[in-house]
Amino acid sequence: MSAPELTDIRSPINLDNLRTYLSKVSSSSPQTHIGSVAEIPRDFTTVKQFTFGQSNPTYYLEDSAGRKFVLRRKPSPNAKLISKSAHAVEREFFILNGINTINQTSQLKVPVPRVHLLCEDEGVIGYVFYLMDYVNGIQIKNPEIPGASTQERDEYWKSIITTIAAIHSLDCEKLISLLPPQHFPQFQNIEKLKSSSYFQRQIKTLTGIHKLQSKHVDPIPDFDKITQWILHHGPKDPTKLTLIHGDLKIDNLLFNPATKQVCGVLDWELCTIGHPLFDLSNFLQPFEFPNAVNRMMTRPNTTKMGRENQESQEFLYKQLSNYSKLVTWDPQDPSNDPTKLWILGHVFGLLRLSVISQGIAMRLKMGNASSANASAFAGMYPSLSEMAIEYIDKEDRKAKK
Repeated sequence: MSAPELTDIRSPINLDNLRTYLSKVSSSSPQTHIGSVAEIPRDFTTVKQFTFGQSNPTYYLEDSAGRKFVLRRKPSPNAKLISKSAHAVEREFFILNGINTINQTSQLKVPVPRVHLLCEDEGVIGYVFYLMDYVNGIQIKNPEIPGASTQERDEYWKSIITTIAAIHSLDCEKLISLLPPQHFPQFQNIEKLKSSSYFQRQIKTLTGIHKLQSKHVDPIPDFDKITQWILHHGPKDPTKLTLIHGDLKIDNLLFNPATKQVCGVLDWELCTIGHPLFDLSNFLQPFEFPNAVNRMMTRPNTTKMGRENQESQEFLYKQLSNYSKLVTWDPQDPSNDPTKLWILGHVFGLLRLSVISQGIAMRLKMGNASSANASAFAGMYPSLSEMAIEYIDKEDRKAKK
């Protein structure tokens, strides 16, 4: 547990242009958007880069008054981006600004940084970027929270579940009304959104990605069987439109170490409207993974967390129960419940990870993967698929009894 690490700048930005721009900007324009609560640094004395944020380079700025900010930018100019949706910092800015506005009148508040300014003019520093508050908190990378006492761990997890519930309880229709249509075209036709389920839309997307990747590397074993099972058993979306984070995991949260409360939810670029089961399964999946997978993916790699451990299973279902006390997905459909749907969510999570693993294998083959762990993760997709089939077969046997 520690504050996010800072280093010297690895990905350069034009600091002189940034200083000039910030010294003059005062109001919104076609390419500058001012946040609802804006404090703009007119100068800055310190600039560092965070070690996280490889997808969208992220920087720490401090001005002469000691105020601390974060600048988050795209990795390339728009014209050179392979995937614009994967680097949509504009979406992050408007989502965070909208959540901050809704927090002012909500009982359950989503702790997010205040955003101050979005600049879509690539002529300033070479990239689209936005400025937000620096949140003074610690990052936890292992959901077991090594080193914490039982009481401290319970306090952290109470705040985690409350925060996830707050995201899923947010007034989504009000949020949509605050978002600019040009950046959120998929949110403009609510009836079309309601005509299909989140899982149907996701399976369609993952099937297209799998088809493309399978031209370069081996296909995912039993891909069709897994997708058809998910489509057959997948629930309808909750009656109430629900915002999902899209990449919810413990290292995308910041905590106040004194109170053990979540003080910041980060990395909103993949957020969408969908089924909250995905956020829960993504966050809690380490407790359902085999221990060997967790030892590969977490530090320290001596973790006992995993499906073989009865404590992990009990802890997992305790968190699902705690969440259910705060959020009801669909009062008209009691089967639309996180505990009842947990295995489906986990199977979907395994499928999604299989597609990600296969994609890394493809990039490795093409010479485009740079991560030190890329080779190990690239080889995992047959095993992840096999795990998904194990759960499917077990559930099908239970259904026949």
